[in-house]
Amino acid sequence: MIVSSVLDGAKITTDIGDKFVIDTDQPSPFGEDKAPSPFDIFLVSFAACTAYFAQRYCRKWKLPHDGIKVELDPVFSAQHVLTDIHLKLKVPADFPRDHLAGLLRNAGACPVKKAMDAPPAVTLELVEA
Repeated sequence: MIVSSVLDGAKITTDIGDKFVIDTDQPSPFGEDKAPSPFDIFLVSFAACTAYFAQRYCRKWKLPHDGIKVELDPVFSAQHVLTDIHLKLKVPADFPRDHLAGLLRNAGACPVKKAMDAPPAVTLELVEA
């Protein structure tokens, strides 16, 4: 279970299954910008997951993965609504050409990306303690 608790101002601390804790904050003027925002963490999950699946492909085929990077460029509307997420899988110039398609296919298998291809229903209910 994931549990987020309200701290001071816009700061939130989140316990992830009693294994990890992530602190978040909001950028100024709403917060102090002392930690990533929850939306930053949402976007980071795409890049990190894509990079992991690229690395996994390289390990399977015993290919070097040094220098492989994933760049994420979010696109927002004038109302600051996320409209697109552009991911770039960057490989070194000497990466084996015959593995490019497989690397891209495997990196695209990231479950975070797949969750957005068919987004889950999200519900919110009020519960009194």
